[in-house]
Amino acid sequence: MKFKFAIIIFFIGLGFSAQAQVISDRAQSEKYKECLAQIKENSEAAILSSRKWYIEGGAVAAQHCEALALYDQKRFGDAAGLFEMIIGKLARNEGVGEYAQQNKKILSVQLNYLAGLAWHSDENYDRAYNALSAAITGLDVASEYGYEIFRERGLVHVSSNKYEDSLGDFTSAIELKPEVFDAYLYRAETYRKLGEHLKARVDLNVALTLEPNQPDVIFESGINYRMLQNDKNALQEWEKLINKYPDSNWHKLAQENIRLISQ
Repeated sequence: MKFKFAIIIFFIGLGFSAQAQVISDRAQSEKYKECLAQIKENSEAAILSSRKWYIEGGAVAAQHCEALALYDQKRFGDAAGLFEMIIGKLARNEGVGEYAQQNKKILSVQLNYLAGLAWHSDENYDRAYNALSAAITGLDVASEYGYEIFRERGLVHVSSNKYEDSLGDFTSAIELKPEVFDAYLYRAETYRKLGEHLKARVDLNVALTLEPNQPDVIFESGINYRMLQNDKNALQEWEKLINKYPDSNWHKLAQENIRLISQ
């Protein structure tokens, strides 16, 4: 699972408590940006520097950076626990600046989403579900974050083998952003697991229209045709993968499935 940084950037002034005002807000903002950049270069070092920054007055902005670095180190449970600690501090106005106090609702949505991602990666599906449900409860109508959160909770349901529940979340995501392909793909995969291959075909056709060269979609389309006993179209999809993605894992997977048909 890839970490979705785009949704979680803390805005200028988010984490700066009164004790940190001895340093200018601009300097704190730059410190936060430096911490984020360090995660990409050396997340282990970022953990140490963010903890030092916290002691120096970085407040929850420093803890947020540490949580991101912990996630990058695959210490998912630790990251999730820290995200949830920040949520608690935000609720109590503890160690947060004026911006955070004024934007508490949307920041709580973002942090619960991050906690849900981390708990999911930690394979703690109940806590992932709870965090993502808390994020959904805080969503405004047509929130820009709704798609990602519903999609992620749908994936948590899939991980928990709760396929019927996942369909509802993928559908909610699609209703928010019908122009994005991946919720159609995830819903199609879920329909396959439920044996609903014709419904899966409808979603895959939409996904292929939106992203005709996306390898996950092409591969799943081949599987779907195979389930529908349409080996000709299945072969066409897997041959497409071989031609478009030579010397890749997709190439190998397609060849393996083609061999199964020929047996």
